[in-house]
Amino acid sequence: MYVTVRVDARRRWALREEVGRLRAGESRRVFDPSVHVGVLGGERTGFVLRTKDRSALDAALRVEVACRLLEESPPHWRTAWLVRAGTPDPHDLDLEWLSAAWLAFGIHDRVLDGCFVVTRSGWRDAVTGERREWNRLRV
Repeated sequence: MYVTVRVDARRRWALREEVGRLRAGESRRVFDPSVHVGVLGGERTGFVLRTKDRSALDAALRVEVACRLLEESPPHWRTAWLVRAGTPDPHDLDLEWLSAAWLAFGIHDRVLDGCFVVTRSGWRDAVTGERREWNRLRV
């Protein structure tokens, strides 16, 4: 089950921190995407999608990865996000991981209260399309 929640000020701030964290930690323009489950701006567990392995990741394997991330996480973690190169504009990868997260959260009987895409230039809610972008981000 997915609960459509408007992105409130606290969550917008946390997403801004995630964009800042990405900019501070990743200097390359092109890098391997990663999927995370946790608390935005806080604790998380993640999985890096190595370029050589991406072709082997079909829908079932993406759900398995998302389930594994949830198995290792506390029950109060209800947010998933994809960190990738490029802009926050919609991409096939976003929808693939949104569906995997949705299924995995359902399998683990948890409510998915947010699924986001984080890039060096901003973030986007994968469900509602709400987004923010910055040319210069000051954190």
